[in-house]
Amino acid sequence: MSKKIGVIAEDVSDVETLYEFTCKIAPEASFRFMKFVGHGCGKLRRKCKAWAGNLKDRGCEYLIVVHDLDDRAEPTLRAELEALIPESEFSGHLVLIPVRELEAWLLCDSPALKTVFGSRLLPKIPAHPETLADPKKELRVRVRKAEGSQYLHTIHNKRIASASQVDLVEKKCQSFKPFVAFIQSALC
Repeated sequence: MSKKIGVIAEDVSDVETLYEFTCKIAPEASFRFMKFVGHGCGKLRRKCKAWAGNLKDRGCEYLIVVHDLDDRAEPTLRAELEALIPESEFSGHLVLIPVRELEAWLLCDSPALKTVFGSRLLPKIPAHPETLADPKKELRVRVRKAEGSQYLHTIHNKRIASASQVDLVEKKCQSFKPFVAFIQSALC
């Protein structure tokens, strides 16, 4: 029987990216995602509590709330989101806050970018993607420079995640580590 994981995210591409990474972290696990998408951070925060309750009512054992840090203070944002989750209702939950944007995770694996965009050469990637002010823009610029291709987060994020090596992302992005640990605990 597959485990149901509820995901509340800002964008559909965030959910798809987490799904691809989950498949890599727990390849033998039987799971499915059920989701709510805020199409931005404001709606996500306003609706998070109601959506969490709905996901619990639909049989989700686990809950992940993913919200980009952007320019916020991490402890404040984490406390705000934690307060919206009915803690005792889930077997486990995770407030996942990628530093700046989730796209920083996608800038960790040059071979994955080469594969997804069909580059002849390995694209140059930053040593510390979480220090970038705008990882999504950086990804767009680097892809265009490398191959003249156009990066669209709605199409490419899940493809990059699917081609990425989890250990490289975990090594370069501290904000990714709690996700790996959570998935391993829930599904492995």
